[in-house]
Amino acid sequence: MIILLWLLLAVVPWLLGAGILTVLHRKASGVVHMTDAWIIGSMCCVGVAQVLHLLGTFGNVPLSRLTLLWHVSLAVLCALALAFVAGAWRRHRERFRVLPQKGGNFVLPGIFLLMVLIQTVYVYCMPAITAPGDIIVETLHSFRATDGIYQVNPLTGQAYIQGMSMRYRVLGLPTLYALLGVSFFVDSGLLVQNLIPVVVLAGSYMVYYRLARLLYGDDLRKKYLMLIIVSLIFWCGEGIAWLDGYAALHGAWQGTSIRNLILLPYALSLGLEKNLRRNWPGMILCVLAEACVCWTFNGLGMCLFLLAVMAAYYKITATRLYRRLAARISGREEAGL
Repeated sequence: MIILLWLLLAVVPWLLGAGILTVLHRKASGVVHMTDAWIIGSMCCVGVAQVLHLLGTFGNVPLSRLTLLWHVSLAVLCALALAFVAGAWRRHRERFRVLPQKGGNFVLPGIFLLMVLIQTVYVYCMPAITAPGDIIVETLHSFRATDGIYQVNPLTGQAYIQGMSMRYRVLGLPTLYALLGVSFFVDSGLLVQNLIPVVVLAGSYMVYYRLARLLYGDDLRKKYLMLIIVSLIFWCGEGIAWLDGYAALHGAWQGTSIRNLILLPYALSLGLEKNLRRNWPGMILCVLAEACVCWTFNGLGMCLFLLAVMAAYYKITATRLYRRLAARISGREEAGL
């Protein structure tokens, strides 16, 4: 069942994302990249789980019924996405091709894949490290024991006396994990602390591959050299709790880790393209996904702040005053030379 779980976690998000990108970018020149499709599709899965989480939290719908709705929703969405992708494949097969790359042999990609394989085995096989204040495993046990969402306090097993914070109640990440665990009969601890981190780590490398593609185009050597550096940074930060390396290798199931490893770099890559008309759906999905998985200020989180700063920067750089100032500074530098 674990192999089936990983297979579906790879295929279903990609199919959903490919269908969405096919609809949004109807032109034949709009190539559907695997990395973009998987990230977009994963955020859509988070959105579906969030809707079901709200049904369970405020509508008292049992977890067993939510699981059935989860299966039906994903099946319908995948069928629609498959129809769109198949139609686009018949009309413009080149949209799904592997872009030609240049830059030498495949030594660097091989080194990178070896490093990722070692990290994957390390994350999957090592004993779980309990993060301070993290009770996600206990929360999932309470969901499955009571067949409901937040029916009892996961630490005591008793009903809530004073209730819990509304902001925490609306976070849907525990319900997503519960739906996956119930669907594939996987123990909550194994799912959260060993299986999900592998998926999050893979998603993080997809995001950084997108950044590398944006910076270096089709240059194979430069792209994979950047990815190797990112992998080394993860290893070097593995022993310090507040660095992304620790989040990637020891706490990737947490909402803050997903935000820092996937959502923020992806939002950054979208902002660097400066194409608001093409990228605004992905930007909105980043903001909404962050609001669903981790604590934010009433839904306004780091992704929205990052995109607002980048939008303000582009707005300033487009002004006539900035262009005059930049031209004057450039002129002075040339005169100094």
